Amino acid sequence: MGKNNRARRAAKAKQRARQRTQQGAGSPRRGPDSWRDADRPGTHDPILTDAERAELAWCHAAEIGIGARSGDPAAGRRTLEALPWRVALTVAERLIHDHVALLWEHGWQPSELHRQGRVAARGPAAGLVEWAVACDLHRQLAAATVLSPRWREQAEVIVDRDAAATTGWLGRWELAARSSATQPSYHVIIEAMQVLFKLPPLDVLVPPPGHQRVAEAPGRAVSDPMLDRVRALLAKAESTDYEAEATALTAKAQELITRHAIDAAVVAGESSTGTDRPSMIRVPIDAPYADAKSLLLQTVATATRCRTAFSQRVAMSTVVGFPDDLAAVEMLFTSLLVQAQHAMTQAGRVVPPGSRSRSQGFRSTFLLAYSQRIGERLDEINAHVFSAAEDSSGSFLPVLRSQECAIDDFMSERFGALTSSVVRGGYSASGWASGRLAADQAQLTSGRIDEGSAEATTGIEDEHLF
Repeated sequence: MGKNNRARRAAKAKQRARQRTQQGAGSPRRGPDSWRDADRPGTHDPILTDAERAELAWCHAAEIGIGARSGDPAAGRRTLEALPWRVALTVAERLIHDHVALLWEHGWQPSELHRQGRVAARGPAAGLVEWAVACDLHRQLAAATVLSPRWREQAEVIVDRDAAATTGWLGRWELAARSSATQPSYHVIIEAMQVLFKLPPLDVLVPPPGHQRVAEAPGRAVSDPMLDRVRALLAKAESTDYEAEATALTAKAQELITRHAIDAAVVAGESSTGTDRPSMIRVPIDAPYADAKSLLLQTVATATRCRTAFSQRVAMSTVVGFPDDLAAVEMLFTSLLVQAQHAMTQAGRVVPPGSRSRSQGFRSTFLLAYSQRIGERLDEINAHVFSAAEDSSGSFLPVLRSQECAIDDFMSERFGALTSSVVRGGYSASGWASGRLAADQAQLTSGRIDEGSAEATTGIEDEHLF
């Protein structure tokens, strides 16, 4: 070989060495095409470690994306099968842990994220999501970090139930699940990753770990004598077996809520102080019949001077209003939903033969009719209380109108243009009649409870926000 040829070959070798050095100095997270060569028989990539290859493989297999591309799920699964399984599990645990910590920063609360496994996944994957969240909560509670009281309260309930561990939890889960598994465990892990990694950010209502400066929205922890009385009335309404008594107690609770709002408005009018900025809470809406249940929440919120927006993607409704009203909405909706489900079960036992009382159409129509009639009854109560209050003082009306405008402005600012949608699920004449009867069993207006006055009715629309 001549000197010139040897020189040219040496120059090319040096150039290839420089290229390899430059690749090694860059990020190991290369594009989805470059890492694939490392998995072909007879080829090896000295730059990527097993842990780095595992991270890329999990991302591609779960289609959670690297840059602008999501890669090849099948190739990702093949890589996971070829890698040491202990390494793959360790990497998966770290990826899930890091993302759950990010979800706390993006507004998800412990109870919401723990519930998401049951809402968005099935079978073992749902259990794995719940277990992963519980383990991270255990780690958060064990660390010496600043925790909001409401955040800590939610976390402790979940961790106490699941007795979670802080590290190595994924390996222990895999070992326990291996005996009853019907498919490779990496399929379950991939499904759990897809649930967690594709969740949208939410508004921060409770300060995440390490934060205290975010204003907390009111919730179940609100302590107020009026709210305590309302809570007691609704708890009694849920526990009684007599429909008339349950409805009367619910009506009395709504009367207290409305009178309290008027008293607060009178005080605000006399002090000439402006209203505070509205707040938000999120209320879970579980399937089945989530849209019909969200309509019931909207009905209760509207009667309590609040507004709602239902997000089907995360199966939750956001309620916007002022603190006492928000706490009242959450309590009243929960109680009415419990009573509706009990009444729907009872109605299914007495409908005529052939009516298919357990069908989707019957139950969805039942809830729709129940919501409409409850709205009419709550409006009757509000009209009675407002009329009585106007006789003594009319100063509360401008304040309530100001609050309503503030809530509408907040809704427009936060959500933009919302759309309405008709509740789905078919129609059942017997379901409609049974639903209205369940909401109309007792004397529900406050006037009839106290004075025996005649009832009046007002209609509500059958559409709700999404």
